[in-house]
Amino acid sequence: MSSSEGTGSWESAQDILDYLQFAGFEMTRDQLARLHRRRLIDQPIAPPKLGRGSVTNYPTGTAERMLRIAQLRNSTKQLDELAWRLWWEGFSIEPELVRTFLLRRAVRWDEQSPDGVPTESENGGGTGPKGNRDVLEEVFFQHLKSGSPSNAAKRQLERGSELYVEFAGLLIDLLRGDLSSLNGSDEGLFNKTSRLSNARARSPGHAALLAMREEFDVPYSEIVESLDDQRLNRARTVTRQLLGVTANIGEIVQEVFGSTGRGRENVGKSLVALADSPDEQILALLLTSSFIDDDSVLDGVDFSRPFTANAPAITYRDFLRLRYLAQEIPGLANLLTPNRVKKVFESEQGAKEWRASLEEFSRDFAIELEMAMDLEPALFDDEPPGIDPEEDKIEVKSKKKIQNDRRRH
Repeated sequence: MSSSEGTGSWESAQDILDYLQFAGFEMTRDQLARLHRRRLIDQPIAPPKLGRGSVTNYPTGTAERMLRIAQLRNSTKQLDELAWRLWWEGFSIEPELVRTFLLRRAVRWDEQSPDGVPTESENGGGTGPKGNRDVLEEVFFQHLKSGSPSNAAKRQLERGSELYVEFAGLLIDLLRGDLSSLNGSDEGLFNKTSRLSNARARSPGHAALLAMREEFDVPYSEIVESLDDQRLNRARTVTRQLLGVTANIGEIVQEVFGSTGRGRENVGKSLVALADSPDEQILALLLTSSFIDDDSVLDGVDFSRPFTANAPAITYRDFLRLRYLAQEIPGLANLLTPNRVKKVFESEQGAKEWRASLEEFSRDFAIELEMAMDLEPALFDDEPPGIDPEEDKIEVKSKKKIQNDRRRH
């Protein structure tokens, strides 16, 4: 097969497996077949032309999707959770798979959160019944104190609900430029406005907060069943952005204040965890669904931006380019050793350092790169990996001119 094949509307199974191996993951054709049977990747397509032997080709994008699946399998082996994680990150997944996973998780949470238990006395203080989901009456960050439920699942739901609704309401106000919620209230006890229960009469963030509070009385499974595909996708878009901002705040808090030193989760880590944990993501999405149709809350905030999955540090197309160039220019192989490539995929710092090395190599071997790329134009129909197109075109032309002048003499 030509080096330029597999760069159009299809990707060969062997090239996909080679790409995964390049990134440090060993997978087989049988595993590919299992994943497309479970609808986590698209079905194979017919090859564009017949040839000798059996060739299996997949739609464009399969290699990078498979890379993300391989990375996610380090934290979960459950295929339904893999489907959720892919959908959450922006990959195209059949809504049925997402909804099935959400409903299964929601039913389990409903079973873990019966009304009226545990009581305050069972939790270590106070009297009288208290529902596990009625958490907004607690002081913010109450989960950092003693007396929380002993059951880990219940504690996670309580903590996640409390953190998310408070931050979501505050962030919506900040994104809208409405700071009234930070100024308190100077209304008298008997003013008519103080007795208004309509959330829309207050700030957008407060309206969202009260809408989420109302959802606490609705079983999780009912919330899932009420979301059609369009509302589900919109809830994901809004939730991702709110969780993203919350996680950024958490990183800042963690950097500035560090650990509480009391052996418990600190505030910064708790905020970051909201964006990383599937359970927290699902909980936030279900709460967010309560206000995604309220224009008074979201109007003026850019929550409509479409998003796609982040590209890996070295894309599948760039892998094909690098593989070809390493065959033509042997020195490039030194940048593609497993140890070096592993660091590229492991961290942003590793990717940054590797790209700097690639750019240096590109400058030193500009002529050789140009000649190799000219032999496979379809593979390099846009700027080659690691090379600034404008700067290096000028440099290559000048070197070619010098080389031609020497040949004339």
